[in-house]
Amino acid sequence: MGFKREKPDEIVSILGEGVDFEGEVSFAKGLRVDGTIRGKISAGALLVIGPGGKVEADVKTARASINGEFRGSLRAEDRVEIHRDGKVHGEIYTPCLIIEAGGTFDGRCNMSDHAARQPEAAQSSETVDIRPEPDKL
Repeated sequence: MGFKREKPDEIVSILGEGVDFEGEVSFAKGLRVDGTIRGKISAGALLVIGPGGKVEADVKTARASINGEFRGSLRAEDRVEIHRDGKVHGEIYTPCLIIEAGGTFDGRCNMSDHAARQPEAAQSSETVDIRPEPDKL
């Protein structure tokens, strides 16, 4: 049978160089960004930020490969790869983080298995004081 089977990480959409998009983006199959996106991205597939690409967003995706610049919050269910020319400034939630020599990461990373899957509201950085009150000692 002559059916073409798409690979799960196959790039099927491209936001080209010179394109500047602001808003919400969602996709079910791979997206490559060579332009600029600002806003919110949600996907169940691979997000590739090309060498000239810039993303300033809150991102939830299956996997991310960064060759350009990312700023914001990135939640990846599978992994995040920062390649030698990649620059990340912000927060990463993923069970697997790979940074090639030359890649830069300035921010925080949570690598627990469930971190990328939980909604942001459930992820609190609030400090809770569990010491007993002085009059109860």
